[in-house]
Amino acid sequence: MPESTSMGRKLAEAHVNMGKILFHTGVRVALAGVVVFAGIRGNPPKGAPASLTAGLVAALIALLALGWVFFPLVHWGDHLTFYEAGIIVGRQPWALEKLGEISFMDVKNNYSLFGQTYMCTQARRFNVTYIKDAKKNYNRAYFKGI
Repeated sequence: MPESTSMGRKLAEAHVNMGKILFHTGVRVALAGVVVFAGIRGNPPKGAPASLTAGLVAALIALLALGWVFFPLVHWGDHLTFYEAGIIVGRQPWALEKLGEISFMDVKNNYSLFGQTYMCTQARRFNVTYIKDAKKNYNRAYFKGI
């Protein structure tokens, strides 16, 4: 890996938190199941949709719901690797001088069950929600502490 040799020695590594991804996906599957069950129980289907447009809208809603339910699986390959002169986020290398000051921010949205964690830099904001102990490994790598 040529970018790792130019970044110096590897200091720490943070991998994906598979348990958190599976838990969030499981909660979303359960919530979607309750909504579908309540919808079918309240309005039992009576044959085909009223029109082609109604069928397409129902299919679009179902596809969007599937995307929402399984979205945490997109983060299955997330990881951070901390080097002396840079950080590799996923497969993208970033030099520390380009990133500037680094801080971590926890965000809780009113419309979400779970909060999100971001690694904020001057270059961009990285979503590290599904990376296990990202802040702890960052502190261990660059500040020799927890």
